[in-house]
Amino acid sequence: MDGEQAGALDERVTIERWQAARDAAADDVGRWMVVETVFAQVNRDGAAARQVAGEAVRSDRRWQVVLRDRDDLGLTVRLRWRDQILTVRVIDREPRRRDFATLWCDGQPA
Repeated sequence: MDGEQAGALDERVTIERWQAARDAAADDVGRWMVVETVFAQVNRDGAAARQVAGEAVRSDRRWQVVLRDRDDLGLTVRLRWRDQILTVRVIDREPRRRDFATLWCDGQPA
């Protein structure tokens, strides 16, 4: 099963992490720093403007991203894929597939 999943990781995504910083006036001058570019499987999760109960109407698209699990994956990272910035909303780690993590993301044009 793991070998089959690894073969499906056919897209390159870049993991970025926010690096907080302040200038002399205490203004936020942080920026997104590249952590690493990895292989992933990227799937569209439903149609654009899909709404979940209790959420405002949205114009971005939802994405499911499967990649090899890493210790530094969390809600503080985002992904760059093609012309999209994918904001991580949920990370799902299944016990049966310990080597992989599924990230549920909101996408916006870069």
